[in-house]
Amino acid sequence: MSPAQVFKVYIWLVDTIAAGHLSKDDIDRRWAHSSINIYGEPFFPTRKFHRYKEDILTLFGINIRCNRRLNYYYIDSEDDFDQWYEMRRYIVSAFSLKATLDEAEDMPDSVLFEPIPGGTQYLSTVMRAIRARKQLLITYHSYDRNSDYDMFFSPYCLRVFKQRWYIVGEASTHPDQIRVYALDRIVDLHVLDNDFSIPKGFSPQTFFHDYYGVFRNAEPCLLRIEVTPRAALFLRSLPLHHSQRELTKIEAAACHAEPDSIVFEYFVAPTFDFIQQLRTFGAELRVLAPLSLARQMQADAEQLLARYNP
Repeated sequence: MSPAQVFKVYIWLVDTIAAGHLSKDDIDRRWAHSSINIYGEPFFPTRKFHRYKEDILTLFGINIRCNRRLNYYYIDSEDDFDQWYEMRRYIVSAFSLKATLDEAEDMPDSVLFEPIPGGTQYLSTVMRAIRARKQLLITYHSYDRNSDYDMFFSPYCLRVFKQRWYIVGEASTHPDQIRVYALDRIVDLHVLDNDFSIPKGFSPQTFFHDYYGVFRNAEPCLLRIEVTPRAALFLRSLPLHHSQRELTKIEAAACHAEPDSIVFEYFVAPTFDFIQQLRTFGAELRVLAPLSLARQMQADAEQLLARYNP
């Protein structure tokens, strides 16, 4: 199967099992009549089924488990279920975009795109390494050092954030730590024969649950922001983080917010990525808590103003 066809089978498997508790016989019967079954297999081959289950866990963080007492398969948790539908929308959107671009091939000036960073040429290689649990030899360019260096890398999963792809795993330069590296800064990459094991209990969703973006340079905390009614419209339509909660007027008043403002609450780490996103709202946003972040934002604003003063 081509990579695109394999992805369709992944989607079919998760959608099928998420729809209800199914035995392997139930899955086989549905597979035999599925349009995705391009080879007309009378059942879903057992070895392939278990391999694809592992692939789905590795690539999407979706854990398909078996209740051996009652003999049925199910999605492990509600969080996994919700996460899957976010991922599914992303995948379906990508396929839909590809179909639209094919139709608009003779109208190149009708669709405008943002520049996409490099590194996507390594995606298929990295995914093969994740699936096979094989180490990578990576030559990486560091912005801090302004130089290239080599490292052995055990890839656990991939993450996309703001059109950039990142690889998550353990690097030989930082043993026993889970690190995140941008694919667009990879200079060269090779798959090695060295096997590795993902640490027991590692979950991509748990790893990033209390974070925004890819940086993990701060500890999660209760964070409140005050915004104008106009900015609140944007935050309601596209929340900054899954923990976002809009406070009631009484709760907002207790936080000493301005009468006409809206207050949102988060449990998230105030990392570089998250702070940068807060800054995009400019004067329409004020941090209320924690106080240390409010002071940092104030100091940054004063420093910015000083750059414009003669």
